[in-house]
Amino acid sequence: MEKYLPIDQALMSSRPDEELELLHTTGLLAELYPEIEAMVGFGGHGQGHKDLWWHTKQVVTQTEPCRAVRWAALFHDVGKVPTFARENGKVSFHGHEIVSARLFDKAARRTGVEDALRKETRFLVRHLGQMESYERGWTDRAVRRFYLQCAKHWDALISLACADITTKHADRRRAHRARMKEVDDRAKKIATEDAKLPPLPTGLGSVLIEQLEITPGPQLGRWMNQLKEAVEAGELPERADPEVYVEHLRSKLD
Repeated sequence: MEKYLPIDQALMSSRPDEELELLHTTGLLAELYPEIEAMVGFGGHGQGHKDLWWHTKQVVTQTEPCRAVRWAALFHDVGKVPTFARENGKVSFHGHEIVSARLFDKAARRTGVEDALRKETRFLVRHLGQMESYERGWTDRAVRRFYLQCAKHWDALISLACADITTKHADRRRAHRARMKEVDDRAKKIATEDAKLPPLPTGLGSVLIEQLEITPGPQLGRWMNQLKEAVEAGELPERADPEVYVEHLRSKLD
C-alpha cells in the first residue's frame, strides 16, 4: 500500500521547484531531509561547479510526474556534497552515485518510505550515472548486459536521465537527450531481436546428453539454465557451435 509523505505533495505538484523552495524557506526541508538541505548554497558563484540546489529543483521539474522518478531526481546528487574534492584545480565527485543511493536509502528508512518505492528509487539513483555514461562505441553485448541489469526500471531510468540536463546551451541539451534516445532505441531493438531467437542452438540438450553422458532430467535443465545465464552475461556467444557449450560445462566440472 502506498504511503504518501508530506514531501510527495511538493514533488508531485505542477511546479515542484517552487514547492521545494517553499519547504526550504520554512525550514521543513532541513527538518525532514537534511541531506537535501545540504545542497542549498553548494556550488555556483565561481565555486567551479553548478549550483546543486538549483539544478536539483530543475531536474525534478523536468521529470515526468512519477513518484519514483521524482524522488530519484530529488536525491540523485546528494552524494556530491560529501564526495566533493578539488585536485589540481579540478573538481571531482568520485563515487557520488553510490553515496547518493546510500544517503537516500537511509533517509527513506528514517522517514517511512514504503519498500517498493525505496528500492526502485535507490536503483534509479545508483544507476543513473551508468546510463549517462553511454557512448555510441558501446558494443551490442554491453548494451544488452546493461539492459538486462536494468530492464525492470529501464523506462524510469531513461526518463530520469533525459531530465538530468540543465545547461542553458541548447545544443548540449539536444546532444544529451539524443544519446539517451539512442541507447533506449538500441536496447529495445536488441531485446526484440533476442526474443525472436533462442540464445542456445537447437538440439543442444541432445548433444549434452551424449557428450557428457547424462540422462534427461533436472541436471540437464540446470545446465541449460546455466548456459543461458552465461550467454545473457556475455560470457558465451549466442547460438554457437554446441561444442562451445560442452567445453564450457566441462571446464566448470573439472
